[in-house]
Amino acid sequence: MSFETLEELLEEIAPGTTLRDAIDRIVEQGHGGLLVLSTLDEIEDIITTGFQVDAEVTAQRLSELSKMDGAIVIDENLRRITYANAHLSPDPSIESLETGTRHKAAEQTAKQLRLPVIAISERRDRVTVYYKDERYILRDISTIMSKVNQALLIMDQYRGNYDEALQELTALELDGNVLPFHVANPLTKIGQMLTLKEEILRMFVELGEEKALPGRQLDNMIAGIESDLEFIIKDFRKAEPEENLDKIRERIIDLCTDTPPSTKNIMALLGYEEEDLDDFLSPRGYRVLHQIPRLPHTVIERMVDKFGNLEKILSAEKEELQEVKGIAETRSNTIKAGLKRLENRITLMEELET
Repeated sequence: MSFETLEELLEEIAPGTTLRDAIDRIVEQGHGGLLVLSTLDEIEDIITTGFQVDAEVTAQRLSELSKMDGAIVIDENLRRITYANAHLSPDPSIESLETGTRHKAAEQTAKQLRLPVIAISERRDRVTVYYKDERYILRDISTIMSKVNQALLIMDQYRGNYDEALQELTALELDGNVLPFHVANPLTKIGQMLTLKEEILRMFVELGEEKALPGRQLDNMIAGIESDLEFIIKDFRKAEPEENLDKIRERIIDLCTDTPPSTKNIMALLGYEEEDLDDFLSPRGYRVLHQIPRLPHTVIERMVDKFGNLEKILSAEKEELQEVKGIAETRSNTIKAGLKRLENRITLMEELET
């Protein structure tokens, strides 16, 4: 098993895995340890002493072998122990900021052979993961869970702000009074939520099996925002963009990584110039029409193709709607009723807030 990134490696030593169980046992025993994830061929040139082993990887076996002070070599598939009590002699000229013998050997080995090495401190209960030129200290599960819970609280606030911005956009779409700011506002909120989502998912890597409950909470908080993002872009992009939806999504996230972007920068992704920012916009109707139950996407596409924008769809008579392929009398009644219910719901919510 080769690891493309440090995150992939962390997944293999997350809670619930055999390696993490072994690491926790070694920490509890208080004698430290060194685990090298490598084929024997890759590392045997820097092993000076030790003995070969051919045994299945178990947490108990690893914790017992770690008492012999030397490194334990585990094959790249993380299934077999191939060497124990191995004393490593990496190139001493390789730069290392570590002072302890074990951690210094671990860092130099990882840099020289470009493979993962895990060093467990004997006295400080510290577990350090080295991979290629990267160095990462494993955090306590309670610390990570606390940070995840804080991030979920922020996500909940973001979701509340987003729902308000989206409600305002829907009301203005139905009234025909949308300005660029009203489009940029929910797009910014989506960008902030997706940025925070990526941070939370990175923390989930270290939680392992403990991520189940916060994972469900996260899923509930971000439900629907990806489709909303797609439909808002399709509703308001000025012309067919050179970039596809995925690229626009990535750029929105990039803009929202540090501080909230300006309306100008967000709308530029949809093809708008600065002189367009005071003009009223006409939505095509994708997002609003998708709120009507059991209305297929293909029918929505045909409606937008025929009528061009939401305003014309709202004013269309049932007979005009029935000119669209896939819309018969029953479905035209459903569409008119669905749009009316949406208008009434928005009006009711606005009244309740005043």
